[in-house]
Amino acid sequence: MQAIIKLIFSLYTFMTTLCCPKQAVYRPRRPEQTPLFQLVKKHYTTWHKNKARENEVPRYISNAFQKYLGCGILAKGFACAHCEGCNKDFFIAFSCKARGVCPSCNQRAMVESASHLVESVLPRLPFRQFVMSFPRRIRCYLENHKTLQAVLKIVVDEIRKRLITCSHSVKDPQIGAISFIQHFGNTLNYHPHFHLIVADGIFSAEEELLFYEAVLTQDDITDIQERIQKRVLTYFCRQGFFEKCEMEKMLAYENSGFSLDAKVKIPAFDKDALERLIRYCARPPFKSENIRFNGQWIRYTLPKPCHTGKTSIQLEPVEFIERISCFIPYPRRHRRHYHGVFAPSSPLRKQVTANAQKRLDAQAKVMQETAEKITKATRSWSCLISRIYEVDPLICNSCGKKIAIMTFVTHPEQIRRILRGIGWPITIPEFDPPHELLIENVCQLVPSTHDGFSEPYEQVQYAAGPDPPAEVDPPDWENNSDSPHWEE
Repeated sequence: MQAIIKLIFSLYTFMTTLCCPKQAVYRPRRPEQTPLFQLVKKHYTTWHKNKARENEVPRYISNAFQKYLGCGILAKGFACAHCEGCNKDFFIAFSCKARGVCPSCNQRAMVESASHLVESVLPRLPFRQFVMSFPRRIRCYLENHKTLQAVLKIVVDEIRKRLITCSHSVKDPQIGAISFIQHFGNTLNYHPHFHLIVADGIFSAEEELLFYEAVLTQDDITDIQERIQKRVLTYFCRQGFFEKCEMEKMLAYENSGFSLDAKVKIPAFDKDALERLIRYCARPPFKSENIRFNGQWIRYTLPKPCHTGKTSIQLEPVEFIERISCFIPYPRRHRRHYHGVFAPSSPLRKQVTANAQKRLDAQAKVMQETAEKITKATRSWSCLISRIYEVDPLICNSCGKKIAIMTFVTHPEQIRRILRGIGWPITIPEFDPPHELLIENVCQLVPSTHDGFSEPYEQVQYAAGPDPPAEVDPPDWENNSDSPHWEE
């Protein structure tokens, strides 16, 4: 009987744990323990020294790495928070708010952008995602900002024309779109492409602001892609990048490399899906949790397998820093652009954004009641953390009550005195001194050669007679290994 009672009590405890899980709490991050922080701290000065030999490193890139080294470090300053329930004090470190390097601040900017657009700009309408990518042959020209903006204008204009054609005929039709320019690929390579969040229809303001949904087919998407390809190549030819004959040859290719995808469509009622889509469009170039040390190398796990099936890449630390430094955005350049009625200069923007919080008339009653329970989130630190991790950072991990921020500590003497009292490091991290890169001598890879590569096979020459016998072996036949080489 006693054993049965213990079994019943154990089952009751187990079911209680499943039905009433413990409330999740926010754990402050420790950036100095991450592989990315250790990589940048140890190898940044080496990369900077070798990069400066070729050309000067831009100041905004140096500032981004400098700010990242102090992001989330208590020795740089912090906020003091207090819990009245258990009378505990907490320290919250400041963030760098830099763009490009810091994973935490990149994710914060991503969530902030999606939250702002969904709750303050975009009305409850169906949206479609257009993804435009370009062939490798013209990507080098897209490194120029002026050329990139001209190509983006062509893409938006062709999408606008097709949406007007496939929609209800109205006077002065306009579209609404937001474009995100991404310069990175899956393998941290340079791959410029556009993500556009477009209202799946047109706006009209004859008497009042109205929206007419468009009907796009796959043939329409193909026509848009072909027109974009022709206009972009014509623009490049006019700029002197290509000759006319080269342009005609590229237009005749069966697989031109131009690709327009518009399969993702978000219905009007699915607000969460729209926010997830915008987060994807505004995502940072790399994931810090995918970085691992593999001896002296850096192994980066790809977000998804590439076309060859490769799931990870292995780079030298200096090469990894070189790649991520190329994706640091230039200062005072927008990361997203507004088009049509969403543009700041549009006379209809005020009416469109005013309708951002209005529910659709055709929305189900159950969905309306659910939407009323959701309050508008501000762009404060705690609300953004709640959106990212689904955990309130201002909840005490001991008693579960609210934490109130009391003051901010920024004076160096006060910072050192407080951190010394709790046994926390008081030194601000600095970059390690540069070290010399090991340059392999290619001539040592293959003995008795002047360039490090094996001598090419010499064909056996015969003055006259039949073909050489089949049993004649080429040189180094027993050594069946390939000569050492490097891939470009």
